[in-house]
Amino acid sequence: MRESISNTFIFNLILVFITILIVLLVGSLSYSKAYKVKNKIIEIIEKHNSYEAAREDISNVLKTIGYRVNRTGQQNCRPQTNDGGQSVYAINKNSDYRYCVYPFSTARGRYYRVVAYMYFDIPIIGREIEIPVYGETKIIYELNEPS
Repeated sequence: MRESISNTFIFNLILVFITILIVLLVGSLSYSKAYKVKNKIIEIIEKHNSYEAAREDISNVLKTIGYRVNRTGQQNCRPQTNDGGQSVYAINKNSDYRYCVYPFSTARGRYYRVVAYMYFDIPIIGREIEIPVYGETKIIYELNEPS
């Protein structure tokens, strides 16, 4: 009797270990994709010096990466707060993909904060969990032409 209880305990312990291992693997894969998306968006914005000029390139890159498509067509981007305590709203209102871009102004120029999301679909409860991954561009200097 003692051996059967011991075997059951070890079997349950192995199942718990395998479950934890799978959750960690799925989490790391999802994080790496969200991190890659965030970095690509930042890289493209810095290359074009503005989000407006980079919008089409961002869409093309996200299509090739295989980032999740925004089925509703509306962004659910929450306002961010700048250093002065004022709310800053996302500038990408209608996008085929779920990410947020916020413009911030400084005395030296402007920069953008990018938010991409990690997704976890949980079929047992029928919910989807979004975890944000944040990043910022370098300051894009606004050079004024001498008059």
